[in-house]
Amino acid sequence: MSAKAQQDRVVVALAAVTCGRLSRAATVRAGRGQCSASADQYRVQVTEPGSGSGVARGRVADTSPEVVLEHWGGDAELLTLRSPLTGTAGLSGALERARVAARTVSYYDLDSLQIGYPDGAELKAGRLEVVVLGPRRGLLGRRDRLLRASVDELL
Repeated sequence: MSAKAQQDRVVVALAAVTCGRLSRAATVRAGRGQCSASADQYRVQVTEPGSGSGVARGRVADTSPEVVLEHWGGDAELLTLRSPLTGTAGLSGALERARVAARTVSYYDLDSLQIGYPDGAELKAGRLEVVVLGPRRGLLGRRDRLLRASVDELL
Protein backbone atom coordinates (compact mmCIF):
# COMPACT_ATOMS: atom_id res chain seq x y z
CA MET A 1 0.00 0.00 0.00
CA SER A 2 1.38 3.40 -0.94
CA ALA A 3 1.82 6.28 1.48
CA LYS A 4 -0.63 8.37 -0.56
CA ALA A 5 -3.34 5.69 -0.29
CA GLN A 6 -2.81 5.48 3.47
CA GLN A 7 -2.97 9.28 3.75
CA ASP A 8 -6.18 9.40 1.69
CA ARG A 9 -7.80 6.85 4.03
CA VAL A 10 -6.99 8.88 7.11
CA VAL A 11 -8.00 12.18 5.51
CA VAL A 12 -11.44 11.04 4.32
CA ALA A 13 -12.25 9.46 7.69
CA LEU A 14 -11.16 12.57 9.57
CA ALA A 15 -13.07 14.84 7.16
CA ALA A 16 -16.29 12.84 7.53
CA VAL A 17 -16.23 12.88 11.33
CA THR A 18 -15.12 16.51 11.61
CA CYS A 19 -17.70 17.79 9.13
CA GLY A 20 -20.41 15.74 10.84
CA ARG A 21 -19.60 17.28 14.19
CA LEU A 22 -19.34 20.84 12.90
CA SER A 23 -22.53 20.78 10.85
CA ARG A 24 -24.57 18.59 13.25
CA ALA A 25 -25.18 16.02 10.51
CA ALA A 26 -26.87 12.65 10.76
CA THR A 27 -24.73 11.07 8.02
CA VAL A 28 -21.66 12.21 6.10
CA ARG A 29 -19.95 10.72 3.05
CA ALA A 30 -16.61 12.16 1.95
CA GLY A 31 -14.57 11.14 -1.10
CA ARG A 32 -10.99 11.74 -2.16
CA GLY A 33 -9.23 9.84 -4.91
CA GLN A 34 -10.13 6.16 -4.73
CA CYS A 35 -11.23 6.34 -1.06
CA SER A 36 -14.59 7.24 0.38
CA ALA A 37 -15.62 7.43 4.01
CA SER A 38 -19.05 7.39 5.57
CA ALA A 39 -19.82 8.36 9.14
CA ASP A 40 -22.92 8.34 11.28
CA GLN A 41 -23.61 8.12 14.99
CA TYR A 42 -22.64 4.43 15.06
CA ARG A 43 -19.52 4.03 12.91
CA VAL A 44 -16.95 5.39 10.52
CA GLN A 45 -16.21 3.26 7.47
CA VAL A 46 -13.59 3.82 4.76
CA THR A 47 -13.94 1.95 1.46
CA GLU A 48 -11.94 1.61 -1.74
CA PRO A 49 -12.76 -0.10 -5.03
CA GLY A 50 -12.56 -3.90 -4.66
CA SER A 51 -9.16 -5.24 -5.62
CA GLY A 52 -10.01 -8.93 -6.14
CA SER A 53 -7.77 -11.42 -7.91
CA GLY A 54 -7.35 -11.56 -11.66
CA VAL A 55 -9.62 -14.63 -11.84
CA ALA A 56 -12.27 -13.18 -9.52
CA ARG A 57 -12.51 -9.88 -11.32
CA GLY A 58 -15.78 -9.26 -13.02
CA ARG A 59 -18.83 -7.13 -12.58
CA VAL A 60 -19.28 -8.07 -8.92
CA ALA A 61 -15.66 -7.28 -7.95
CA ASP A 62 -15.71 -3.99 -9.88
CA THR A 63 -18.92 -2.70 -8.31
CA SER A 64 -18.51 -3.79 -4.70
CA PRO A 65 -16.17 -1.66 -2.61
CA GLU A 66 -13.73 -3.18 -0.18
CA VAL A 67 -13.92 -2.04 3.44
CA VAL A 68 -10.41 -1.02 4.46
CA LEU A 69 -11.14 0.64 7.80
CA GLU A 70 -14.11 0.39 10.11
CA HIS A 71 -14.43 1.99 13.52
CA TRP A 72 -17.44 1.54 15.79
CA GLY A 73 -18.38 3.97 18.53
CA GLY A 74 -15.91 6.43 20.03
CA ASP A 75 -15.49 9.25 17.55
CA ALA A 76 -18.61 8.33 15.60
CA GLU A 77 -20.79 8.67 18.70
CA LEU A 78 -19.89 12.34 18.87
CA LEU A 79 -21.98 12.98 15.76
CA THR A 80 -25.00 12.80 18.08
CA LEU A 81 -24.86 16.02 20.04
CA ARG A 82 -27.22 15.53 22.97
CA SER A 83 -27.19 16.96 26.43
CA PRO A 84 -29.47 16.12 29.36
CA LEU A 85 -29.87 19.86 29.94
CA THR A 86 -30.41 21.21 26.45
CA GLY A 87 -31.60 18.19 24.45
CA THR A 88 -30.51 17.84 20.85
CA ALA A 89 -28.30 20.65 19.59
CA GLY A 90 -30.09 23.18 17.41
CA LEU A 91 -29.92 22.78 13.66
CA SER A 92 -27.93 25.30 11.70
CA GLY A 93 -29.27 27.18 8.69
CA ALA A 94 -28.54 26.47 5.02
CA LEU A 95 -25.84 29.15 4.74
CA GLU A 96 -23.93 27.93 7.80
CA ARG A 97 -24.17 24.33 6.58
CA ALA A 98 -22.82 25.38 3.19
CA ARG A 99 -19.93 27.31 4.76
CA VAL A 100 -18.91 24.31 6.87
CA ALA A 101 -19.04 22.08 3.79
CA ALA A 102 -17.01 24.52 1.68
CA ARG A 103 -14.33 24.80 4.38
CA THR A 104 -14.21 21.02 4.74
CA VAL A 105 -13.89 20.40 0.99
CA SER A 106 -11.19 23.03 0.71
CA TYR A 107 -9.21 22.13 3.86
CA TYR A 108 -9.19 18.36 3.31
CA ASP A 109 -8.90 18.63 -0.51
CA LEU A 110 -11.97 16.43 -1.03
CA ASP A 111 -13.46 15.48 -4.37
CA SER A 112 -16.98 15.12 -3.01
CA LEU A 113 -19.00 15.56 0.16
CA GLN A 114 -22.59 14.45 0.83
CA ILE A 115 -24.32 15.24 4.10
CA GLY A 116 -27.72 14.18 5.43
CA TYR A 117 -29.25 16.14 8.31
CA PRO A 118 -31.72 15.03 11.01
CA ASP A 119 -34.39 17.38 9.61
CA GLY A 120 -34.27 15.60 6.22
CA ALA A 121 -32.23 18.25 4.38
CA GLU A 122 -29.25 17.22 2.24
CA LEU A 123 -26.06 18.91 1.11
CA LYS A 124 -23.93 17.96 -1.87
CA ALA A 125 -20.56 19.55 -2.45
CA GLY A 126 -17.71 19.16 -4.88
CA ARG A 127 -14.52 21.07 -5.53
CA LEU A 128 -16.45 23.89 -7.24
CA GLU A 129 -20.02 24.04 -5.96
CA VAL A 130 -22.19 23.47 -2.87
CA VAL A 131 -25.92 22.75 -3.09
CA VAL A 132 -28.24 22.55 -0.07
CA LEU A 133 -31.60 20.85 -0.58
CA GLY A 134 -34.51 21.07 1.86
CA PRO A 135 -36.40 18.12 3.34
CA ARG A 136 -38.63 16.01 1.09
CA ARG A 137 -42.21 17.18 1.04
CA GLY A 138 -45.45 16.24 -0.65
CA LEU A 139 -46.50 12.98 -2.26
CA LEU A 140 -43.72 13.11 -4.84
CA GLY A 141 -41.02 13.83 -2.28
CA ARG A 142 -39.77 16.94 -4.03
CA ARG A 143 -37.08 19.10 -2.47
CA ASP A 144 -36.59 22.84 -2.52
CA ARG A 145 -33.11 24.03 -3.40
CA LEU A 146 -32.26 26.25 -0.44
CA LEU A 147 -28.83 27.37 -1.58
CA ARG A 148 -26.43 26.98 -4.48
CA ALA A 149 -23.06 28.68 -4.40
CA SER A 150 -19.46 28.21 -5.44
CA VAL A 151 -16.99 27.00 -2.87
CA ASP A 152 -14.93 30.18 -3.33
CA GLU A 153 -17.93 32.38 -2.43
CA LEU A 154 -18.43 30.54 0.84
CA LEU A 155 -14.84 30.56 2.07
